[in-house]
Amino acid sequence: MKVRGWVWSTSWGVVALWAGVTLLVAISSLAALFTPAWFVRHARTHPPAAFGVWTWCVGGKEEEKCAQLGEAAGDIASALPSTVWVMVGALYGGGGALLGLTGLAILVTPFLPSTQARAALAQVSGNIQAVAVSLQAVGLVLYPLGLGSPFVRLVCGPSATIYAAGSCDLGYAYMLALVSTALAAYCPVLARLTTYKDYTDYWSNLNYM
Repeated sequence: MKVRGWVWSTSWGVVALWAGVTLLVAISSLAALFTPAWFVRHARTHPPAAFGVWTWCVGGKEEEKCAQLGEAAGDIASALPSTVWVMVGALYGGGGALLGLTGLAILVTPFLPSTQARAALAQVSGNIQAVAVSLQAVGLVLYPLGLGSPFVRLVCGPSATIYAAGSCDLGYAYMLALVSTALAAYCPVLARLTTYKDYTDYWSNLNYM
């Protein structure tokens, strides 16, 4: 008698896509974290300036001077940023590191001996990626809380306050961080799709009344 059954199989196309997206968002997230262009100043009466989570720069491309947050650079005196940014660096950077580690773990998938082992790796990695995306999202939401700090007021003017950057504008690094986190949200979904039920018909030797 012909019976319809199924076995677990691995979708290698999804595995390749999952690995590629994970490594891409991990690299772009960490690149955004270390780029001092989360917010930029384009005021004509002052030299250009930009600041991120850990570093900031002042001046044009030819005379640009950069320093760690809390250190003086150019004609702007030093000022400690908001302590919230310390949390942002830990949360967003930690999320990027977790994405990078899971991306490297995915590369081991073709060498696992069975579909069950590959499914187990996908489940664990997908859960870790969900945590990583949550950490990054929280970090991005918390970052604008530091716009009311004395440091930002020195760079962006006295009108700068929480969630308002005064004379500064949103920079490309913050946009890159937002896009990277949005794309990273698909990684746990792809992890669930790496294995699937392959339905096949086969002949059974059981006799039925």
